[in-house]
Amino acid sequence: MNQIEKLRLKILSLQKKSNKMIQRIQTVYLLVATILISLYFFFPFASFILEQDMSVYHLSIKGLIPDAGCQKVLVRVIPLIFIISVIIAVYISSILLFKRRMVQIKLCILNIILIIGFECCLYYFTRVSAQLLGSKTSYSIIFIFPVISAILTYMAIRGIAKDEALVRSVDRLR
Repeated sequence: MNQIEKLRLKILSLQKKSNKMIQRIQTVYLLVATILISLYFFFPFASFILEQDMSVYHLSIKGLIPDAGCQKVLVRVIPLIFIISVIIAVYISSILLFKRRMVQIKLCILNIILIIGFECCLYYFTRVSAQLLGSKTSYSIIFIFPVISAILTYMAIRGIAKDEALVRSVDRLR
């Protein structure tokens, strides 16, 4: 069996596996990145402690809310809700468009740009809240999840590009 036959068999097996999108590592990367970004809907991403009366405020997707039973929102973060929703929608679209690799790469690049914008907005709202309350910010661990998501998206782009290069090399040999 010569080298061309081996490559052809490898491509055929790759094409059979492409019908099952979860078997591709880039799909796993995109799925994990989606989960990391969606955690912003459930956990606060920054806390503020006022030294005068030791009251605690949390900045979450709901806004800047005191820890005590009061649900009065001091700062609304509607742009963050919108950006997170768009990022999640683009991730899901990218996962479902696994057969159209070039579109998938473009969506991943769009997602990295959106994540950078999201991180900037997140930093802005955190700074505004800290200045409003006059306290220091205590960041949650999920504050770094967009960076991890961007890295996973870049790794997915590399995997998608490798798949595309492999398919094109077989097309060239035919």
